[in-house]
Amino acid sequence: MENYGKKHGFTIIKKRLLRHDDQSIKHRGFGCEFGGRHKPKKGVDINEHRDRKSKRQECPWKANFNCPKNSNNITLTTFNNCHNHVLLSNTEEYSTKYRCIPEDVLKEIQFFTENGNLPISIQRKLLKARFPTSSILDCDLTNAIQKFKVKPDEVHDASNLLKTLIQNKSNDPGWFVEFQLNDENRLTRLFWMSPSQIALWLEYYDVVLNDNTAKTNRYNMPLSLFLIVDNNTKSRLVAQSLVSDETVETYKWILECTKKATMTEPMVFVTDADPAMDAAVVQIYDTAYPIHCIFHISENLPKNLKAKLGNEYDSFVRDFFLCRNSLCEELFHQRWAKLIEKYPNANHYLMRALFPSRKSWARAFTSSMFTAGMQTTSRVEGYNNIIKRELAACSTLCDFESVLDAHLKNEAQWNRF
Repeated sequence: MENYGKKHGFTIIKKRLLRHDDQSIKHRGFGCEFGGRHKPKKGVDINEHRDRKSKRQECPWKANFNCPKNSNNITLTTFNNCHNHVLLSNTEEYSTKYRCIPEDVLKEIQFFTENGNLPISIQRKLLKARFPTSSILDCDLTNAIQKFKVKPDEVHDASNLLKTLIQNKSNDPGWFVEFQLNDENRLTRLFWMSPSQIALWLEYYDVVLNDNTAKTNRYNMPLSLFLIVDNNTKSRLVAQSLVSDETVETYKWILECTKKATMTEPMVFVTDADPAMDAAVVQIYDTAYPIHCIFHISENLPKNLKAKLGNEYDSFVRDFFLCRNSLCEELFHQRWAKLIEKYPNANHYLMRALFPSRKSWARAFTSSMFTAGMQTTSRVEGYNNIIKRELAACSTLCDFESVLDAHLKNEAQWNRF
């Protein structure tokens, strides 16, 4: 089938597979690489989407084969030999399935990258002169360069970071460092606070903000940041944690670390309304009052209700925030009842996702608490943005710690003067 596709100018991909009880193949389907329809991942974080188009254009070409259990014959049961795109004779050269860089070219790329750290523009010219008959696409060359950019000492990246933090703790017992390893001795959880961060927490623990960010390191370990607002109304980083997942147990571990390090808990704790974090806060923080970021709530409204409400969505948003900004509980409940009655299509989401946590986002309940004016986690989002400007998704853990340490020193110097 692969040879057939190459001969006729398109790439064949494997699709449906069925097996007999003895695991021998019963049915196999093939299709064109341009077949199928693109299904956007509307339910995931928009920041993780790739800004590119899909090549799927519902090409109808397909071929299905059956192989009965008691027969040695393979039967072609379905064959639709139609395409809705141009067939290319050189598809083998450019198709993702067959495209690869020859071994001798890879060795040259490795040499240029490891010994000269040459950019793609220069490497492309050198490779073209060295291998004039080879055709290498920029995307493949970029991937190869990135592959060889890994430094030898990055194999022990996590251990080097732990050594640095433990050395800091041995030099100054005021440091707090906690970590966990899995069965394979890999780092899964890391939490640390410097003596100055602990002092800041103890001074300004009235309101603590927390949020997570991704893509600050090559291992895709989520970064959890804790910020406070000091007497100069400046954001100050007071704790940080790198973890391998964002489950309730992980959040419980992080919050327990903050209590061990400071022997206190926040009076008001502002989060992004993550259900896992909410469950952890209830179990670990006994006296903290949880506040949900109203910006994250407003971002979730169109995702869950715009399709259901249609033309009524804009008026719903106005009524929702009118209800949310009510300053007394009685007025809030009156407006909420009207909201439920006026927009029945939104009832399920409102009663399931928002009403149970109303005391964390409705002004009628939060206005009686000292929040230092905090209604969102935007200060943490801003801090995440500052960090990401100096880090890439391929950064090491040691690179991340160095950037964070530099920012903490800048904060201390600014506060001093």
